[in-house]
Amino acid sequence: MVNTLKNILIQSLYACFDYSIRKFSIFVSLFLVALFLVGANIYVYNMSFSLLTPRANTTEIEEEVSENTVSTITIAKGDTLNAILKRENISNEDIKKITKVAASNNLTLLKVGKKITFEYTLNLVENGEEELAKEEKSLSLISFEIDNIKSINIIRTGDDFSTEVNSVPLTKLVTKYETTVDSNVISSLKQAGLSSNSIISLINTYSHQIDFQRQIQRGDKITVITEKFVTPDSKLSHHGDIIYASIQTQGNEYKIYKYSPTGQKENYEFFSEKGQSTKGTLLKTPIKVVRISSKFGYRHSHPVHGYGAMHKGVDFAAPVGTPIYAAGNGIVEFIGWISGYGRIIVLKHNNNLSTAYAHASRFASGLKKGSSVKQGDTIAFVGTSGNVTGAHLHYEVRENGKQINPANFKSTPSIQLTGMELAKFNKFKSQISRLESKLEGGTELAANDVKEVRLF
Repeated sequence: MVNTLKNILIQSLYACFDYSIRKFSIFVSLFLVALFLVGANIYVYNMSFSLLTPRANTTEIEEEVSENTVSTITIAKGDTLNAILKRENISNEDIKKITKVAASNNLTLLKVGKKITFEYTLNLVENGEEELAKEEKSLSLISFEIDNIKSINIIRTGDDFSTEVNSVPLTKLVTKYETTVDSNVISSLKQAGLSSNSIISLINTYSHQIDFQRQIQRGDKITVITEKFVTPDSKLSHHGDIIYASIQTQGNEYKIYKYSPTGQKENYEFFSEKGQSTKGTLLKTPIKVVRISSKFGYRHSHPVHGYGAMHKGVDFAAPVGTPIYAAGNGIVEFIGWISGYGRIIVLKHNNNLSTAYAHASRFASGLKKGSSVKQGDTIAFVGTSGNVTGAHLHYEVRENGKQINPANFKSTPSIQLTGMELAKFNKFKSQISRLESKLEGGTELAANDVKEVRLF
C-alpha cells in the first residue's frame, strides 16, 4: 500500500515538473523570437535612416571655411596693427611686409571705431600620403576704412604686398531740413538730420547777425536748404554748402542766401534779405558754440575777489585749448601778459575800434605785435591764466579805448547791393522761394535737376 502511494506521488511530481519545463521552454522560445524580431527591426530602421539622410560632414566643413573667407574687425582703444594681424593668425613674415607697406601709407595710426576687413583665398593642398586634399586659407587683401567714401586696400601680389585707393562715386542732392528748437539748438538741428559740420557752418554764417548763446530760445524755428552727398546705396556721405537758411526768433526772421554778385564761385558770400553781406565789422562771438558764464555789467560779488565790481566784457566758458578767433580784420596791438588778464591779445581794427581776448592758455604760433590778422583767424586758445576760477575767454570790445557792451555793438555790412545788382539779387530770392516749395514734405532733388538756382 505504501509503495503504491509512493509511486502515485512520484508520478504526479514528475508530470507537474515536466509540464513546467515544457511551459518554460515555450516562453523562452517566444521571448528569443521576439527579441530577434525587435533587433532586426532596429537594424533595418537604422539602415533606412542612414540611406535616406544625406551625409553632411563635407558640406558643413566647406560652408565653415567659406564663411571665414572674410573677416571684419572694428578698431578698439589700444589696438595696434601688429596685434590685430597676429589675432588674424597671419604669419610673422607677412606681418613684417604688411606693416612696412601700411607705414608708408599712414595706415599704422589706427582710428578707434574704423573698420579693417580681411579677405582670404581658399587653396586646395594635396596630401602626398592620402588621396584626399585639404583646404587652407591665404590672405589676399586687407581693406582699411578711411571715411564714408574712401578706403585703402593692401593687396597680395605674389610674395609681396601693394596698395590701391578705392573711392565711392557720390550723387549730389539738394534737400531741406526744418526744426523747432527744443532745449538745445544743436541737438534740435542734429535730430532734424543736419551733420555737425553743417551745424558749425550755419552758426559761423550767422555769427554776425545772431548770438546763438543769448538769442536762440525754445520754440524758435530753423530752416536750412543744403547740398547732400549720398553713396550708391543712398547712405549719407556728407553735407555740402548751405544754399539758404532762415531762423525765426523773438518775433524776427533772419534769412541768408548763398549768392555771388559776379556769378563766380570764388566770389560768393551770404547775403541778408536786404542784399547786405552777412559779414560785418566784428563777429558776434569770437569762439564757437559755448556757454556765456558772465555778462557785461556790474557784478555784486566778484568770483575771485569777492567784492562788487564792473565786469567790462563777456565771459565765454569753454574747455582749455578751444580756439579763439579774431572778431575782425586788424593788427596785433598787444600780445603778452597783464596782471589779472593773464595771457591777453589786443587787436586794433581801426582808429576807434579794438578788441581784447584774455586768460588764454597760449597764443597762435607766429603772432607778434604788428602782425596782421583776418576775421576768423585763430589767434589764441582758451585757458586759465590770470585771475580766474575756471577755463574761459574774457572778451572785450573797446571804442576810443573804453569798454562797451559787445551785445550793443552795431556791426556794418561789408557789401551792400544796390541798383541793378540788388534787382538781380531779388530775382534770385524768388527762385530760392520756388525751390523751397519743391522741397516740401521731405522731397529731395538731384542737383542736376535743380533749375531754379546755379549750384557751384
